[in-house]
Amino acid sequence: MRRRTLLMAAPVGVSFSLWIRSASAATSNPSEWLTEAMRRMDDAPVIRGEFEQTKTIKGFKKPLVSRGLFLMAKGQGVLWQTQTPFASQLIVTRDRMTTVTEGGMQQMDARQEPGLRAINELLMSVLGGDLRALSARFEITGSLSGARAWVMTLVPKDAALARFISRIEMEGAQHVQQVRLTEGNGDSSLIRFAHQVGSDRLTPAEQARFN
Repeated sequence: MRRRTLLMAAPVGVSFSLWIRSASAATSNPSEWLTEAMRRMDDAPVIRGEFEQTKTIKGFKKPLVSRGLFLMAKGQGVLWQTQTPFASQLIVTRDRMTTVTEGGMQQMDARQEPGLRAINELLMSVLGGDLRALSARFEITGSLSGARAWVMTLVPKDAALARFISRIEMEGAQHVQQVRLTEGNGDSSLIRFAHQVGSDRLTPAEQARFN
């Protein structure tokens, strides 16, 4: 139950095919492709933007749609601020996950919750476009298009992880623009990102969220 709740709140975006990009120039060497994709992405320490997340759950006729703001601070964590349909905050670091709602605050400690650290690091790597970290856990295939664009599909290398996440599809350019995460149980999450801006540092108030 905790994992399903996590994925309903967490950032994870659009269905696409790597095989119909006729204008794409796919590379035959995965390491060369990853290097080029990373070169194309903004390496700013802090990225802020907006999101729209659509969560499709088996057994529910209508998907759950939420919108809000996000902040990704490399090496520190992710702040996920949902504005609609109800206000909430999700703060993810390598050591903990904190949820803040009108009902109060709940915190999960990675030292006490098995697998939580791996989930947190996965979310941080996806949002930050850390392809080197992702390649340690996933087989990555993809292609490049034009001067900046890229698409990729990630399939778990580990059977235990595959039971939780069966597939991640991503596309972007300077920033990650869309992510679709398909869970092992058939649920899926689609996120579209917009108005992303990189900067050098957090504000004092933002830094306090991660302390």
